[in-house]
Amino acid sequence: MIAARTRPAPRTVYPGDREWPWHLSESGAQPGPERLFVAGAPLADSAPAVAVVGTRRPSAAGVASARTIARTLAQAGFGIVSGLAVGIDAAAHAAALEVGGTTVAVLGCGLDVDYPTSNLRLKEQIIQQGIVVSEYPAGVRPLKRNFPARNRIIAALSLGVVVVEGAMTSGALVTARLALDLNRSVYAVPGSVRNPMAAGPNELIRTSRAALVTDPGHILEDLAPSLVWSPSPGSAASPAPVDRAEADVLGALEDTPTPLDRIAGRLDVQPGRAALALAKLEVRGLVVRGRGGYLLTDSGARALT
Repeated sequence: MIAARTRPAPRTVYPGDREWPWHLSESGAQPGPERLFVAGAPLADSAPAVAVVGTRRPSAAGVASARTIARTLAQAGFGIVSGLAVGIDAAAHAAALEVGGTTVAVLGCGLDVDYPTSNLRLKEQIIQQGIVVSEYPAGVRPLKRNFPARNRIIAALSLGVVVVEGAMTSGALVTARLALDLNRSVYAVPGSVRNPMAAGPNELIRTSRAALVTDPGHILEDLAPSLVWSPSPGSAASPAPVDRAEADVLGALEDTPTPLDRIAGRLDVQPGRAALALAKLEVRGLVVRGRGGYLLTDSGARALT
């Protein structure tokens, strides 16, 4: 574990302070925070931000979407706000940091509480390169009731909220509702009806509460239509070339994890032959192997187009 002495000293910020974001005091269904405990860089009003939120149990496709969206928005100059939870939140924070962008993690516990433990290294990176905030003083544990309140800060700090996977009762949908109450833009990444974690975004789209997003450019077109932006080299990789046999294997995959025997059956080949092709595709980053079978990555999906 990284020693506590490497952490910049946290500070307390109040409404009216130079560092206090004015939009945190906007009226909504719930009152804004009375103060914030902050570690890391100053909370700068001049840096527009977008929240990327979602389930703690994402699919590989969901993680890839969150990373692509966060990376692209960060490269375009937007800060990325999320809640430091495992899953979609962590993917969004990490992707923003990887391209030198700004990210803000809003906690549901005190700044000194190491939660979630699996994200401690990421938390330290954000403190060093971005901002970690909480309305809870030191020592406050991550109680369940803290997280809906935490989500109102995520929504208030952002120009818009992007929901990438989440069940109907997920915190991501709570954040989306809070964003709508604050007149923020809400976006949702659609998913397969066979994926229970796509139910939330799909419902937001069905009820016209969120704009459908299949490319981060859709968000940029809405929030910054006059922005002249082009991705840095390598940020939008060209589709990896595949031969006919590899394309057949990719085409046999579903939106949910597909077992080897089902892939082999669809291709009418021996499982060993399908496994060899999948191994080659996995090494090249076109598929990932998870619990229950194989899934396409973003690169694999582009290779099929």
